[in-house]
Amino acid sequence: MSQPALHLPAAYAPLSLVHRAAQQRSLLLDPGFPYGEELLQFIWQQGLYEQHALRTTDGRPVQVLRSGRIQQHSGPDLEGAELRIDGQLWHGTVEVHIRSSEWNSHGHQYDPAYGNVVLHVVYEHDAEVRTNSGRLLPTVELMPRISGERIAMHQALMRGQGFVPCARQLSGMDHVLTGPWLERVLVERLERKTTAVEQLYEQLGRDASATLYHMLARAFGMKVNAEPFAMLAHALPLRMVQRYRDDALRTEALLFGQAGMLQVDHVDEHPRLLQREHALLQRLHGLRPMPLAAWKFGRMRPANLPTVRIAQFARLITRCDGSFADLLQATRADELYALLEVSAGDYWTTHFTFDRPSRSQPKHLGRIAAQHLIINALVPTLFALGRMLGRQPLCDRAMDILEQLPAEHNSLLEGWSILGLKADTAARGQALIELRNSYCVQKRCMQCTIARQLLRSPGGDRCAPST
Repeated sequence: MSQPALHLPAAYAPLSLVHRAAQQRSLLLDPGFPYGEELLQFIWQQGLYEQHALRTTDGRPVQVLRSGRIQQHSGPDLEGAELRIDGQLWHGTVEVHIRSSEWNSHGHQYDPAYGNVVLHVVYEHDAEVRTNSGRLLPTVELMPRISGERIAMHQALMRGQGFVPCARQLSGMDHVLTGPWLERVLVERLERKTTAVEQLYEQLGRDASATLYHMLARAFGMKVNAEPFAMLAHALPLRMVQRYRDDALRTEALLFGQAGMLQVDHVDEHPRLLQREHALLQRLHGLRPMPLAAWKFGRMRPANLPTVRIAQFARLITRCDGSFADLLQATRADELYALLEVSAGDYWTTHFTFDRPSRSQPKHLGRIAAQHLIINALVPTLFALGRMLGRQPLCDRAMDILEQLPAEHNSLLEGWSILGLKADTAARGQALIELRNSYCVQKRCMQCTIARQLLRSPGGDRCAPST
C-alpha cells in the first residue's frame, strides 16, 4: 500500500508535499467534484488508509475489526461494522461524510435511523455532532491518512473523457479479477432484460411462445426498426398467426398487411395477391393494420430493409409451426442456427421492396442475423422464463448458449479490444457492452471491480496521472 501524504506544518514540510496536500484537500472539498463521499466509503471499507495508531478526533484509540458493508439504500452508509473504541466493543453502522458538519446539514441529528451509528468517518473534521438521542458521536478524520495518488486516480476516473474513464490505466493492470466480474455484469444485463420480458409475459397471458414471438419480432427489426416490429407483433397476435401457420402465403399476407404495407396500389402480381388475401382476412377477423409511416427504410443495407426482414419472419413462423417450441427447447447453438436457417419466398429473390426488381439474390437469414436473434430474443426469454418459473436449468442454458456463440462485431467491442479486453464469446461481448453502458458511461466506477482494483493496487497508484 502506498504511504499516505503526511500533513506536516508548512515550516517543516517540503514545498511539494505541502502543495500536494493542498491539492488533495481542495479536490475533495470542491462542490463541483461531487464524487468524494463514495470514494471515502470505498477507502474506509477496503482499509486503504494509514491504520497505524488510528484514533478519534478526541484522542481515543480505534481498532477496526469489521469496517462494514457499503449499502445503497437509505440510512447509514455502511452496515455490519464491528469496532473497538477506547477498549469498548461496538456493533452497528458507520456514516461517511466529507466534512463532519454535513451530519447536521443532512438532518441526521434528528433521524432515528442514524441512532445506531457507532462511528462517523470524515475527510475533514470541522464540528462535533450528536445522534437523535444526544449521544456525542465518535469521529475519525481520514485527511492525514489517505494517499494523494489514490485520490488523483479517482479524479482521473471521474473526469476521464476517453472510451471508458479508465482507458489510460487499463493497459497496465492485471486482469485476474476481470473474468469473474464480467460474469457478474452479464447476469446483471440478463436480469435487467428480464423485467421487460416478464411484463410482456404477463400481458400475453403467461404464454411462453407468444412472449418469444414478440421478442423475435423486435429482434428482427434490428436497432432501427425494433419498435415498428414490436407494433407489428401487437397488431398481429400469435394466436392469429397460428390459425394459418401451415399456409406460407396467408402468413406473409397477414404480416405485410398488418404492417400497413399493402394499403397502396401495387404493380407486381405477388403484392397484389397478398393484398387480396389480407383484405379477406382483415374483414373476417376485424384486423387493424399499423401505420406504414412507422417503418424506416433510409440509410440501411438492403438486406436489413423491413420488407426483407418481414418476409424472412414469415418463413420462420411457418417453419416453426407457429409455436417456437423447438427454439425454446434447443440446447446448442448449432441446433438454433439450423432452425433459423430460413429464406424469404421466391418473389424476394429478385426484390428488396415491392415493385422494384433487383439482381437475383436469395434472401437468406444469414448467420450474423441469426446470432442477433439468439442473443437479443431467445437468450433473454429463456433466462427470464427460468427466473419467473423458478427453473434454474433454463437460466443456465441461456448462459451456456451465449458461451457457444462468437462475439458480435460492433464499434463498442472494438473499443474494448483496443484497450486489451477482447470478447472471445457472445457472453463476454454482452458483458462488456453492459459494463460500458451501465457503469462506464454513468461513471459508476466505485461499483466496478476494475476501477476498484486500480484504486486498491500500488500499480494503480503509479498509473495515476499527476494533478
